[in-house]
Amino acid sequence: MGAGHTIRFKNAKPPRDIMIKGAIRAARGKADTPIETQNARGLPDLLTVNRIDALIGNTPLVKLNRITQGEGADVYIKMENVNPSGSIRDRYTREIVTHAVRAGYIVAGDSLAIAGIDDSAVAIALLTNLLNLNLKIFAPSNSSRRQVKLIERFGADIVWTAEEAGTCGAIEEAARWSREASDRIFVDGYRREAVNEAYREMASEILDALNGQVLAAFVTSVTTGGTLRHVAGKLRETHPDLQVGGAVLTDTEFPELSAYSYNRLTKIGLKKAWEMRDYIAREEGLLLSPKGAAAVHLALKMRPDLPKDAVIVALNPDSGQRYLGWEDKPLFEVTFRPDII
Repeated sequence: MGAGHTIRFKNAKPPRDIMIKGAIRAARGKADTPIETQNARGLPDLLTVNRIDALIGNTPLVKLNRITQGEGADVYIKMENVNPSGSIRDRYTREIVTHAVRAGYIVAGDSLAIAGIDDSAVAIALLTNLLNLNLKIFAPSNSSRRQVKLIERFGADIVWTAEEAGTCGAIEEAARWSREASDRIFVDGYRREAVNEAYREMASEILDALNGQVLAAFVTSVTTGGTLRHVAGKLRETHPDLQVGGAVLTDTEFPELSAYSYNRLTKIGLKKAWEMRDYIAREEGLLLSPKGAAAVHLALKMRPDLPKDAVIVALNPDSGQRYLGWEDKPLFEVTFRPDII
């Protein structure tokens, strides 16, 4: 076909120049209602960074609207899935590496070891790749393969350890390998201090973002209890009566957390978490992880008992896309020692 010719389709309708905002208004039947376009992070619409890890943290709070009709506190979701690797674990892996660099333990070309295949492994695989570091991940041979391809895309090596030795065996292998050369470091040894600092920073972000609104409750999923302990602990420094909800998706018991009168720990089955995930996706356009969906489920249960002018913040720790296709698989086995985190 020569230049200047136009392809015409039979029965084609003439094109219409419709702006997306106008289309949304028309669909809602509210053509005269303006649509707010406020930047959730309070940052410029166009943002330039020199490296992707500059985007770790400062994650937005997103308000739920359609599923929170009626009396009760507002519910906001802390969207940790927008961190570069897709999870909250970016925060403390950055702190781990920062501590090690400041102490002079790590230089470019060195090798790091970590035990377990989980969000932490994905996060540190991304970060070590950026910093020209090598990463070796030790994990039991029966570990879930759900995140293996993602980890390998970031250039990390995986060493499969004996299934019967479990996670403790993987930790021992990682520690042993790290001791064999001076340019190797075992990441888990720095986990405790890094977690404390990173999660306290997140608590400060929540309070800053609320800008004076009354925070009545904080809700998170609970695997080892680390997030609940550190974030809630920081929030209670300024909000001593803060209600804290923990959505427990494993069979693990947390007597030290349950003993606190303002803590509400509730076991939520994966079936309910998947149902809530799909419900939130349909109603709010947010695809949360099952952990995030479980936290929202508990937040909605707590909502009627809190002042209607107050706020609940529920934590979505990782990306919902990461779980698509894994709805019928076992998830959330503890992959590192609770005493470390």
